[in-house]
Amino acid sequence: MDPNLKTVLDSIKGSVEAYGPKITAMQTQLDAQDRNFATKIFGDTPPQPFVEKLKAHEGFQRLLHDRRGSAILTLTGKDASDFLQRKTTLTEIGQGFQTTGVLPIDRDTGITAEARQTLTVRDALTSRPTAMAVVDFVKVTTPMGLASPVPEASVKPENAVAFTSESEKVRTIATWIPATKQILDDFTELASFLQTSLSYYVNLEEELQLLAGDDTGENLHGLIPQASAFQTGLLSATAGWNRIDIVGRAIEQLTTAKEIPPTFVVMHPADWWSIRLTKDSFGRYLIGDPQATANAKLFDLLVIPTTSIPAGTFLVGSGNPAACEIRDRMELQFEVSDSHADYFTQNLVACRAEKRMALITKRPGSFVVGSLNSSPVS
Repeated sequence: MDPNLKTVLDSIKGSVEAYGPKITAMQTQLDAQDRNFATKIFGDTPPQPFVEKLKAHEGFQRLLHDRRGSAILTLTGKDASDFLQRKTTLTEIGQGFQTTGVLPIDRDTGITAEARQTLTVRDALTSRPTAMAVVDFVKVTTPMGLASPVPEASVKPENAVAFTSESEKVRTIATWIPATKQILDDFTELASFLQTSLSYYVNLEEELQLLAGDDTGENLHGLIPQASAFQTGLLSATAGWNRIDIVGRAIEQLTTAKEIPPTFVVMHPADWWSIRLTKDSFGRYLIGDPQATANAKLFDLLVIPTTSIPAGTFLVGSGNPAACEIRDRMELQFEVSDSHADYFTQNLVACRAEKRMALITKRPGSFVVGSLNSSPVS
């Protein structure tokens, strides 16, 4: 190697080696500054939360599982000063039991409705649709007379009959309730609750109208106002009587009047259970075994216990369409709309349930109404 070149390289190497310690010192200083800067910006690495320590503690988890025994927890530093110095007892309420908080809440879905009766009167009657707003029907007012034997080659006796036309209007039964669009969106169970509830109360009013509608205004012409009164003379105080006898005598009254044989009897649940619990002199139930699961029957009539009829009152009648039938113009509908007043601008909606129907009682004489507390003649 050229001596001059070797001299130059040795000089450069010596210079580099001289700056080495200075570069190392500068790097150490820069690293320290970087650490200080990161601490100011991002903070120190957070310690493990105390609740996480509890979850990881084997003895504490065993205590929670067995619900007995003890667990030894060693707390130091911040855990001891921040946690154990609290003087408030830990409770579910304090941790969010009744409001949103740390403790999760177990909530059942849906809404528990109020007490509601079972609606069964419609099921005992025949129903079919109609496309008109008024339903007419023709009935006999003066029936034909009896035929008679006629001698050969003689004039046969003439008969006669008179008719009349009657009609019933289709009536609307409806109800509605206002609500906000927000509550229907946020409270998912509410829409279903409103639909079932409004529909129930429409059907409840229908049942009341079927039984007792007085035909005034938009009320239906119910069965009870058109039914024949029970003849208390059919009971005898001398022979003895009870509520079962009253129902039996009402059936007799219809049969004697040549009306359509009855198929049901409507009464208040309190009256039905008074009958159902009637015993003979040996303590045996008259109306069947209490363990029987068959439908309630009395003289082969379907018993309809309902609070839609007053206590002490009964109605015996027929579900035969020749006696009575329901004509449905519009089945039950549930609608939600903002087309009401200024509901659109207020984000309000109207929830409505309604139906349209008519009750056609062609043979009012096929129904008997009376009191289960009737006083018999002596």
